[in-house]
Amino acid sequence: MKMVNVVLGLGTAIILASLIILGIKAFYPEPQPPNSPNMPVPTFMAPCATNDIKCQTQLQQYNAAQQAQQDKFNAEQDAYNAQMQIYNRNIFIIANIAGVIVFALGFWLLFATAIAAQSVPIGIMVAGLWSIIYGYARGWGSVNDQLKFFIGIVIAVMVIGGSMWLVQRYAAKRGN
Repeated sequence: MKMVNVVLGLGTAIILASLIILGIKAFYPEPQPPNSPNMPVPTFMAPCATNDIKCQTQLQQYNAAQQAQQDKFNAEQDAYNAQMQIYNRNIFIIANIAGVIVFALGFWLLFATAIAAQSVPIGIMVAGLWSIIYGYARGWGSVNDQLKFFIGIVIAVMVIGGSMWLVQRYAAKRGN
């Protein structure tokens, strides 16, 4: 029976964590990166002869067009990077809120329900922790250290405090 509990707990954790991430992606899609410029290959070979004015003019026009297209792409890439910075910050916040809620739900289910096997609520708690880890991994470079610290304190108090309470409750149950 213990092996079944482990499998149920792991299955619950994996499925719920995947659903959380999929739900975030489904309802808050990631910005799309710009397409890289495709410049046609010139019909002439560089370098041009010094007295070939036509070739030099074509080469200058090609280089100017290529530089303009590259500048446009660089501006689009900068805008995309700015959007990703905001997106990753928002993912950090969304995933952490979802993770805290799911973890708290699993913790509540552990005590509020009369489930014979506690693997499912523990799997739910693990899925909540995974969502928090995903949020940190995704938003690490996009969130300031103060916000990461504040969220980390909330999570640490919840996980450590809840774990201590859980251990004390089980110890009190065994003593009776």
